[in-house]
Amino acid sequence: MTSEQAVRRLLAFSAGKPLPHGTTLRVPTPNRSLGPKDVLVVAFVRMGGESSPWGIAFGQPGRTPKVLTVPEARTRDDVADMIASFAPVLLTHLRHPKFDSAGAVITEEKRPDMPLRQLWLPNRSHLDMLHYLAYTYHRTRYGTPERQELLQSLARACGWLFREAHRPGQMVTMIATDVLSEAYTFPTDDIRQGHLGFLVAWLTTRGRQAVRVKAADKAEGLSMSTNLDPIFENTGLAKAVDAFNEARSNEDVESIKRWTQRIHKSLNGELKRRWELTDSAITALEHDRRRENYGVKRLIKASQDEYYRQYLRIEHKFEDIEDGPPFTPSPETDRHPAAAGSRYYVHLSSDELQNQLLVHDDPEMQAELIATGKALDGEIVDVSTRTEGRKEHVFWKIHTNGHLPLRLREGALLCPVGNERRQGEILQIDQLNAQTNRFVLQIIKGKTLHEPPKLIRANDRALLGSRVILVPPPMDGIARRKSRSIWNRKVPGSWLTHSTPRGPNTSLPDAISEDFNEIKSR
Repeated sequence: MTSEQAVRRLLAFSAGKPLPHGTTLRVPTPNRSLGPKDVLVVAFVRMGGESSPWGIAFGQPGRTPKVLTVPEARTRDDVADMIASFAPVLLTHLRHPKFDSAGAVITEEKRPDMPLRQLWLPNRSHLDMLHYLAYTYHRTRYGTPERQELLQSLARACGWLFREAHRPGQMVTMIATDVLSEAYTFPTDDIRQGHLGFLVAWLTTRGRQAVRVKAADKAEGLSMSTNLDPIFENTGLAKAVDAFNEARSNEDVESIKRWTQRIHKSLNGELKRRWELTDSAITALEHDRRRENYGVKRLIKASQDEYYRQYLRIEHKFEDIEDGPPFTPSPETDRHPAAAGSRYYVHLSSDELQNQLLVHDDPEMQAELIATGKALDGEIVDVSTRTEGRKEHVFWKIHTNGHLPLRLREGALLCPVGNERRQGEILQIDQLNAQTNRFVLQIIKGKTLHEPPKLIRANDRALLGSRVILVPPPMDGIARRKSRSIWNRKVPGSWLTHSTPRGPNTSLPDAISEDFNEIKSR
């Protein structure tokens, strides 16, 4: 925890309620950048000791969710039937080519220009369920060929959603607890912020601190993960499941129907509570008076690009110059060195973009960077130029508070807040006295920019005496170019990333290996 985070936590304790983190919202929400139909809320529950889902609740926010359950989660065929019923909903939401006409007409020359589609989950245990579904059904042999193709399509979708959730700055797979913890500072420790009901109670309860604390403690007592409360499951549901299994063994149709309905009713309440709390988290963000950060639009665009490159084009089996052949990673590992290296640089690029993009439209984020010594807040005391032939060099001298920490070094690049295209390089750092540091910057990019309208040329002496906040510029393009370069086979060392293993020990059963013949050589 940084000093800024500690101060915010103490202020929230003092206020007795959650406080907004930042002056802007850093995620898109319905009725702003998204429409209600662009969001799908999903929640799962599972039987204790089992990995497969016992029930699924899904639907658009603000509406009544649909709930699917099975009476016995240990019966694989019944679970597969339930998953197959859910699959068209998720695949249609993601515009899979076979389930949505808009996704079917996309070509490599015509990238998708459609609203972003989001999937909201209560917390990270529900995200893990996506990984389980991808692992279970990516090579399924269950049912007819059509059923197999449906479940495998769902597995690829869940696998992509799970992987995308770990890419910094993504706007597709939204974990409600993570989003709320980022948008607000709660007067409690980090561990308790993993419980969605606890966070929603803090946000929605009105009254003094004692009232909010009581409501949050009560909400925390109800399970929000994919696991059910052990007492609830063992005292009620376990007996119903045993009765169902006995009725099924005796082929008692009426008893099977009765116990199936009873189990569904019990799971229905648990699933709806998880789903409705996720819906409440979305509603809380919709009612937040803060506007969306201007950088969110670029992050949405980046997510749309990833959606095309890593999901839609793969379903269409298109090649891509930057992200290689239409290769779907295994749920266990990449199984393709070039794909693994490429995705590493994509994640690095995304992290750079997120960290340096949102700060331009959020004074509180700027204050955090300044407090940690990663940005400058000072006064321009001198503007000078030096001409070499037809080239003009522009230099700024900036005085800053000498008491603030400093992590910047000579050679670092900075840009003024609100204008990432104007960049300067730190040439010299001097400590004039205990109160003042002096920085000499050479403006190397954007010296003559006139946009936005209030921006003046870098060599204009009207800048003297003006306050300037300088932050690191986005450098995501460098990592992106490295990601693209990995797919080049005509460079030294390409045999490490592009060769297919050969030999007797490389032959593995289809159930645990990838079909490298499906991967086109480049």
